[in-house]
Amino acid sequence: MTTITCKCKSVEIEFPGETDLFRLQCCCHDCTASLRYAAKRGGPRAPSKHWVDSSWLPNDFVILQGEDKIGAFLNFENADTTRFYCTECWTVLFGDHIAYEKKLVVTQIASFTEFDGISDIERMEFQARHFLQDVPEGEVADLPRWAGDPARIYQSVAEVLMESFPDIQERGAAGAEMNAQILLAKIGRPFVPTGDPRLSEGPATLMQQAAAENAESNSI
Repeated sequence: MTTITCKCKSVEIEFPGETDLFRLQCCCHDCTASLRYAAKRGGPRAPSKHWVDSSWLPNDFVILQGEDKIGAFLNFENADTTRFYCTECWTVLFGDHIAYEKKLVVTQIASFTEFDGISDIERMEFQARHFLQDVPEGEVADLPRWAGDPARIYQSVAEVLMESFPDIQERGAAGAEMNAQILLAKIGRPFVPTGDPRLSEGPATLMQQAAAENAESNSI
């Protein structure tokens, strides 16, 4: 079983399986901004470079301890991703994206260097690095050297992720006793931070881009 633990060890969550379903380096503004926001609230230090270590797991888990210590937030109103975090130490545990269709969650808990937040897992190699277009000008050169296939560095969403997504979802699951949706129903409406323009004024997310393109095509 794969285990996720927050920095203060108040929350411990167990997922089925001993491998991640997919793994990549995400440079999107939405993900990096959320970890930096949590760090400002007292959470673990966000990665110093503009990328995070993202792994997908089944949306089927057991909360071994700390269910009453888990909260949820959105980067902005109607955001694509609901992020679950420890209310004691502000570790961002995992996220639920609207495109996952209740089968998957994504965790970036391995992005922190202060503690080992994921264990009992054989992690796959990074399959891609994506959303280079969101990296601030001048910071691309500061990213760690990419050791994989140069063709798997993407300015926007990773094509290899989109091609693999049907299989990833097929291997995912919606837990009958606990999943992100059940947990959120217990927590209540996720809060939306105010006073942090970095969260709401960044580049458009993939879903926002798709909505804008759809609206433009419908207006023609």
